[in-house]
Amino acid sequence: MEHELEILVTEQEMAVRIDDLSLEISKIIESDAVVVGLLQGAFIFMADILRGLARNGKTPSTDFLWLSSYGDGQSAGRLNVLADLQRSISGRQVLLVDDVYDTGKTLIFAKDYLKSKGASEVLTCLMARKPEALSLPRPDFLGFDLPNRFLVGYGLDDSGRGRGYPDIRAVKP
Repeated sequence: MEHELEILVTEQEMAVRIDDLSLEISKIIESDAVVVGLLQGAFIFMADILRGLARNGKTPSTDFLWLSSYGDGQSAGRLNVLADLQRSISGRQVLLVDDVYDTGKTLIFAKDYLKSKGASEVLTCLMARKPEALSLPRPDFLGFDLPNRFLVGYGLDDSGRGRGYPDIRAVKP
């Protein structure tokens, strides 16, 4: 990573928001729900949501769906399924966890895909939303509204690097 980065959301702000989201989600998530994370960007956010749910007495099962629309920092414009679900979600409530809501293509595709697999309900939980998504359907649960900049950290990467930052950073203009 050769870009200069600035912190947009601190580690402490993430922790507080995760606690708030987990409490909100725990009030409506069903006991047999499945939390499905979209790989790769949502895995850290999803893990923290799951820990927050456990602190609130909810321990849903988990699964992952790996869709790709990006390659080395640029959107490819089409989605590819790289890895499918490993368990049945038929007749079950699903909490779909994703990292960044921008064009909406990934979220809409994933939500429709999960419904086609028989999910009884698909709730959405997004870590961040960019301005271009403001005209799209609001996610059920949202972490932060962030500017339209390239984001790194807390699971988000720059060509495979930077996912481990404990905060959300943006490439300086």
